Amino acid sequence: MGVRMRSAERRAAIVRSASRLFAEKGFRGATTRELAAALGVTEPVLYQHFRAKRDLYAAIIEAKAAEGSAHAGTLLELSKGSDDRAFFSALGDLVLERYEHDPEMFRLLFFSCLERHDLADLFFERLFLALYRLVSGYIRRRIRAGAFRKVNAELAARGLIGMLSYHGQLGMLYPGRFGKRNRRRVVEEMVTVFLGGISATPPLAE
Repeated sequence: MGVRMRSAERRAAIVRSASRLFAEKGFRGATTRELAAALGVTEPVLYQHFRAKRDLYAAIIEAKAAEGSAHAGTLLELSKGSDDRAFFSALGDLVLERYEHDPEMFRLLFFSCLERHDLADLFFERLFLALYRLVSGYIRRRIRAGAFRKVNAELAARGLIGMLSYHGQLGMLYPGRFGKRNRRRVVEEMVTVFLGGISATPPLAE
């Protein structure tokens, strides 16, 4: 048991170090020699845990997906109800919190797409597809209930997530350029704009 635990810990350490290195240099730019050096091990030791760089990259994606799932509990619970502002606000907080506290994940995503890596699709499927399905499913259900106008649920979901993501990307790419904004206030304003466009009876202006 102790040996397995040490092996699991070493594997997790490799994933963390590789994640940082890939986020800095991209999948193609980071070599196994650099990965091994960052961990203070030899390349053969690295290959004991991951047969190829591709396997290591896949493990990073799975680790990031697990982290995202761990923070989505509130959103999942709210998706079962009908408090639209609470649900979309939780979504906004989830998206912006990830940009603020895990920019590494988005650098990995950008690199995977720019490098046309064959795992870019896995990145999307494991980290974003479930979120889009959850949000579009909620919107579709609220349309059937008569709370929302008859819109394309997938486009509406992408619209709100896109608004939030763009704000998060600007903060990551140009820190301080647009001044420090309170996350709660940003989410509140974006959700108000979104609900004003999608609600069957738009909310009264404040």
